[in-house]
Amino acid sequence: MDNPNYNYMRETFDKLRKTFDKLKLNGNDMKVALSSLMILSIVALSITGYKAYEIKMKAFDVYLGEDIIGTVRSQEEVNDIMDNLEKELSNTYNIDVVLDKDIKFEQTKAKEELITSSSDLQKQIKSKMHFLVSGYALEVDGTEVGVLKAREDIEDIINEIKKPYEDMAKEGTDIKDISIVENVQIAKKEVPLNKIKEKEDLYNHLLTGSEEIKTHMVEVGESFWTIAKIYNLSVEDLEAANPDKNPERLQIGDEVKLVVPKSVLTVATVLEVEYTENINYETEIEYDETMYTNQKKTKVNGSNGERKVVAKEIKHNGIIVDKDIVKEEIITEPVKEVVVKGTKEVPKTVATGTFLTPTRGRVSSRYGMRGGRMHRGLDIAAPIGTAIKASDGGKVIYSGSGKSGYGKMVEIDHGNGFVTRYAHCSKLLVNVGDKVYKGQHIANVGNTGRSSGPHLHFEVLKNGKNYNPSNYLK
Repeated sequence: MDNPNYNYMRETFDKLRKTFDKLKLNGNDMKVALSSLMILSIVALSITGYKAYEIKMKAFDVYLGEDIIGTVRSQEEVNDIMDNLEKELSNTYNIDVVLDKDIKFEQTKAKEELITSSSDLQKQIKSKMHFLVSGYALEVDGTEVGVLKAREDIEDIINEIKKPYEDMAKEGTDIKDISIVENVQIAKKEVPLNKIKEKEDLYNHLLTGSEEIKTHMVEVGESFWTIAKIYNLSVEDLEAANPDKNPERLQIGDEVKLVVPKSVLTVATVLEVEYTENINYETEIEYDETMYTNQKKTKVNGSNGERKVVAKEIKHNGIIVDKDIVKEEIITEPVKEVVVKGTKEVPKTVATGTFLTPTRGRVSSRYGMRGGRMHRGLDIAAPIGTAIKASDGGKVIYSGSGKSGYGKMVEIDHGNGFVTRYAHCSKLLVNVGDKVYKGQHIANVGNTGRSSGPHLHFEVLKNGKNYNPSNYLK
């Protein structure tokens, strides 16, 4: 029998017997000693055999989470499988893979046929194991905006966003500093594989990752197409942002909403600029009690000055957000303008400089060519007797019917180069030399002179020359 424990016990027994022989024990004593020795040997063999059996049966149940996935003799075997799996997955996905090692061991006893083979255990782990990959997260002001495989890729993106401004500096723009406004951090993280972004996708997200609502005030001649072009948007974007607006019926002053892409990162540049600017002149008012309150004159013409400015401009993504004046140098001092205004109360008969429509009625003929001849006034058809009012304050310089074709007519000199005529009247209510106020009843509509029906023929003359009355009436 090739059993180490048995051989050891036999050798021990032989040695003890030789010892007993030397002691020259008698027959009975020898039998007692040998019997005791036999009992001790049997007990020792039993204990030793049990220990050997116990060692042979020792095993570990392997748990993944709450599920048992196999039984092994040693924990090192499982750790080796996990290490090999990480290497295999890393090579497959070309990125560092970290297995979610939620592995637990529970000591047990198992016969050899119950031990899980390495290949079966690996299959179990593969089918149930969740794995993470090592990546680098870009955090902007504490918020994660994307994860890439390599730290260098994120650094490349940030440098690419800053590059246009660095190129401007190389081309001669006096940029003193270029920086990112937000707090940007790059942190190594273990994340699910599908959370890893492509480099180009993260770059585009940083440029147009959020949206900002702005408004545009519609000006003359603008349409959705021209507005979209200004802000680099599509007409469809504008229509979606303004469902309450009809693109074909935009009015001047309408507010159009703009959904403008806003960069996640803000590039701040500090530039030192030098330029010249106007210094606006001040206006000083003097008062003259001999002039009416509606009169004024310029005593000294003002003129702007000029200065050279050195300033530090702070721009965010190319838009000026702040400016600090570093140095100013006056090139030309401004000249103060002096304006004299009257303080004397304006009499009602003094011209206001504007004209009201002299009567109520329908415009029957306008200023311009008519029947091959120049029609120098505005005809307003109205029933005979309708009141005619002075279009502005002034002095009556004609009241009568002595001018050919005009019939009964009133002329008023407004004292500012303007004269107005009121012709074909049925009745005149003012005389030459009378001072009349704006809106005063001066005559009635009639059909006198060369007239085809009751109406007022109204003329406006400036410095003796006829002008279109419609351009002056309010």
